[in-house]
Amino acid sequence: MKEKVHQKIKVLIVDDSPVSQRIYRRIIAADSRLEIVAVVSNGREAVNYLSENKPDVVSMDLNMPHMDGIEATRHIMQHNPVPIVVSSSLYDPGQQEMAMEVLEAGAAGIMPKPPGPGHPDHDRAAKHYLRLLRSISEIKVIRRRPHLKNNTLHPVSVADEKNIPGDLKHKDYRVLLIGASAGGPEGVKAILAGLKPGFPLPVMIVQHIDWHFTEGYRLWLQSYTKIPVLAAGNNQALMPGHAVLAAGNKHLVIKSEGIAGFSDEPAHRGHRPSVRHLFKSAAEIYGNKAIAVLLSGMGTDGAEELKLLKDAGALTFAQNKETSLVFGMPGEAVRLGAATMVMSPENISNYINEIFTT
Repeated sequence: MKEKVHQKIKVLIVDDSPVSQRIYRRIIAADSRLEIVAVVSNGREAVNYLSENKPDVVSMDLNMPHMDGIEATRHIMQHNPVPIVVSSSLYDPGQQEMAMEVLEAGAAGIMPKPPGPGHPDHDRAAKHYLRLLRSISEIKVIRRRPHLKNNTLHPVSVADEKNIPGDLKHKDYRVLLIGASAGGPEGVKAILAGLKPGFPLPVMIVQHIDWHFTEGYRLWLQSYTKIPVLAAGNNQALMPGHAVLAAGNKHLVIKSEGIAGFSDEPAHRGHRPSVRHLFKSAAEIYGNKAIAVLLSGMGTDGAEELKLLKDAGALTFAQNKETSLVFGMPGEAVRLGAATMVMSPENISNYINEIFTT
């Protein structure tokens, strides 16, 4: 009986540094499941390559001549979409903002550049890089539509307003929860940007993102919303109209009503923080007094726990397929019947606003 032959995952490397190119070649050569099909030195070359070829995944640098990683990612996702991993140096603080912009442009994942052999973190970073390439290569990405950087949010239609039941509109909600992964930053941004001034609930956010970029992500979100976005602390009091973002490499949970905290439990399916831990603790503490949102992401993190929340009487949302970069987590929630409603992030935000409009 013949063994099944598995095709190798085809990787395009986009980086102008010869040193980085050599490191990537060495790392990828150690994994028989991957192969480099081309190495190019800037975003323009990557765009030209992808106009005629279709690798399974792209490893993208940020600072490059002729066309940087942001512009290249935006062009690729609009014209020849393919899963993109951003592998970026952290030496320049400005890279944090660039990293967020490239995620907004449609990149599926981001991590620091692996250091070279001989560095104490080389083996760990190399394994993480290979794991990220393999997992993101499986994503079925969608073509991104060109849009303005500061989108104008459209109000909920009259039909949508009429569909808001009275018991939802006057319910005693106490917390808004948001879970997101690959493709999620833009959705989180849209929800926070759309919440009206004076929003009465505390907001808790779990976003799967490399911990090196957590602070940059927080600052990026803050630039789009008037709601204060804070790094979560242990035993932190939740304040109305304030958002707390899960810290890197710790689960964010609700310890008691009005109090957030950390859990050092092991990673759930590779994620710490995980959406699962936040949603599960919310179901136990808040039950029907919670509003929970599950946005774009690969895998299933948080989907079963969104169902727990819905079964407890909470109001639950899943991002729709049309606006999700990856319809994994929200798609699983829809399959489980965990979502009260399935909408775009903008309409989720608008719907929540309407609940608190007298």
